[in-house]
Amino acid sequence: MKITTKSSVFAAAILPLVLLCGCFEKKAAKIDTTNYNTVEVAKPIFRKVEVWDSYAARLEGEKSVEIRSRVSGYLEKIRFKDGDFVNAGDVLFEIDPRPFEAMVEASQASVREIQSRIELAQSNLGRAQDLYKANAISKEVLETRKSELFSAKAVLMSAQAKLKEAMLNLEFTKTRSPISGYISRRRVDEGNLIDASTTLMATVVSRNIVYAYFEISERDIIRYNNIKLFDAIDTAKHSGPPVKLKLLDEVEPSHFGQVTYVDNTLNASSIELRAEIGNMRGQLFPGMFGKIYLRAGDPVSRMLLPESAIGTDLVGRYVLIVNSKNVVEYRAVQVGELIGKMQIILDGIKPEDRVVINGLHRAVPHKTVKPVLKELKE
Repeated sequence: MKITTKSSVFAAAILPLVLLCGCFEKKAAKIDTTNYNTVEVAKPIFRKVEVWDSYAARLEGEKSVEIRSRVSGYLEKIRFKDGDFVNAGDVLFEIDPRPFEAMVEASQASVREIQSRIELAQSNLGRAQDLYKANAISKEVLETRKSELFSAKAVLMSAQAKLKEAMLNLEFTKTRSPISGYISRRRVDEGNLIDASTTLMATVVSRNIVYAYFEISERDIIRYNNIKLFDAIDTAKHSGPPVKLKLLDEVEPSHFGQVTYVDNTLNASSIELRAEIGNMRGQLFPGMFGKIYLRAGDPVSRMLLPESAIGTDLVGRYVLIVNSKNVVEYRAVQVGELIGKMQIILDGIKPEDRVVINGLHRAVPHKTVKPVLKELKE
């Protein structure tokens, strides 16, 4: 009888607690059933966008010249400092001119000597003509005097050519810059023997305009041909499709130009293009690498979805949609360029599809959900 009383007291004590826990469980269950399968969906939007294709690019100077002497000799003077900006025509190096001056003087003396011979030959020919008219000499002697004059004139032409060569060699002792640009460090020092055929003395590179070289695939070639992109390239006028250049440490492109050249053959299923980029501020250096963006035609209407709504798996990119029966479906998609936070969708879904944009962790393929339609803002 005592035991029964204690059991009743214990049961009476814990009964309110059990009932209270049950109430909380029912309330929690009610909350779960309300929110567990709710997802936000939206239909893709359309707007006109400029499509820019990106490629890796390497930069080169518009003009690049190796400075070499046109004559051999001992280097006497260097007229620049390493890294200077030089103008076209500036003297960069001077070779000892004395041996070449001696050659000029010798050639001049040879020319004067032959000119004296010509004067004598002309005088002899004049007398021979007078004697021939008086029948004092034969015609053979007259022809000999003419031949002597013609021979002397031919020798004079050869001597004048040698004099011209000697004067050119004297002029070439001063090595001038053929272009305006920045010169490299000197590769030789004063006193060195310069060999005209082998010695590299310095290099000059222009940087007002730089060339960005990049390669496109055969698939892109076909696509660009279809939109007649290559027809806009005019090498003579330095005009063509617009490009933007982004350096390795930049978030947005900072330099702009145009494609002005396309190669005539493919190499390993790709073809080389060249863009001219203005560089008046001197921020671009030959040898740099960057990413170049080429505008692929005029603005076109494209389907857009938030980038956050697009997943990636081992197969590729995909989205989750909710069909007319509120069942989640997996859809593989082909994506294009990223426009801000919106991703271009090229293929895989239709304009009327409801794409899951929020609550992706609750959207399991083949599972029924409660969709809440949202409107995407452009």
